[in-house]
Amino acid sequence: MLLKNALTFCHLIAMAIAVGKMLDYDFRFLRAVHQRPSPQLLQDLSHTKTTMTLALIALWLTGAALVYAGYAQNPDYLLNEKLWTKIFTVGVLTVNGVLMHRLAFPVLQQGGAFLELPQRQMLTLTLFAAISSVSWLYASFLGIARSWNHTAPLSYTLGVYAALLLLAGAAAMLGISWLRQRHARRSTPRRFSSDADIKVHCPN
Repeated sequence: MLLKNALTFCHLIAMAIAVGKMLDYDFRFLRAVHQRPSPQLLQDLSHTKTTMTLALIALWLTGAALVYAGYAQNPDYLLNEKLWTKIFTVGVLTVNGVLMHRLAFPVLQQGGAFLELPQRQMLTLTLFAAISSVSWLYASFLGIARSWNHTAPLSYTLGVYAALLLLAGAAAMLGISWLRQRHARRSTPRRFSSDADIKVHCPN
């Protein structure tokens, strides 16, 4: 019992650290998408990447140990469909993390303004971030949603996850596209629209 409680505690700590680090960095990054990231923000990106990787490894190790302990105590433990949804969600999180390491982080570490990236690249990176945020938060929710144990069918829990991914992905891409257009308008030099404007601003 003590070992299982210790594993659960470590599992929750890993999840809490990862979610806290992710949200902290995301909010600071969003405030700086219109400009070149500061050296401090780039350093924080490196620290965030390392922290999230270690947290994900800890999540898999402690999660696997908890599943083994649960099965050893009661073979029906594996019949809990919510458990398989959580495993699937962390699997998506892992694949998405690998793609972010290979495709997203190298681009972000180049130091250019995020809103000035090519649009397709910007939207792809935004989608990666949305999948990461939703997956971490949903996995955390599943960890505490005890009322779903052996009651919520797989189709329902996966359906909720899919709906959240679609909503968050669409909202994130629409939001970043709006910010890009706003940034482009602000960056475009003002042009005089008529001869009257020229006369006002360029006296004889």
